[in-house]
Amino acid sequence: MRVEVTYKNVEKSEFLENVIDKDLEKIGRRIQMFREDDPIHITVHLEKSQHCEEYLCNSHIYLPKRVLRADSRESNMAAAINKSFSALAKQLEKLKSKVETHLKRKDNRQTR
Repeated sequence: MRVEVTYKNVEKSEFLENVIDKDLEKIGRRIQMFREDDPIHITVHLEKSQHCEEYLCNSHIYLPKRVLRADSRESNMAAAINKSFSALAKQLEKLKSKVETHLKRKDNRQTR
């Protein structure tokens, strides 16, 4: 799993790194359904608005044959990161459910 974090109008800090690492651990547990040799790339873009006290977090997970995307705007950078990663986690759970359902149907067809 490759992770890329970019900052715009935001200073890179240990606090932000810790928030991102904590959320990446949650995502990492959900990504375990993919093979280890599958290329998985996560990008996180953090940005502070120049005009007001608002923070933006754009997150993408590039999976084999699929891209998951989540954006969030909040008045607090940590809240924006957490909200974005929560949306990605929800999308991963939905994808996992679809894959499991597909595999069950496939097994049922083969046993007939």
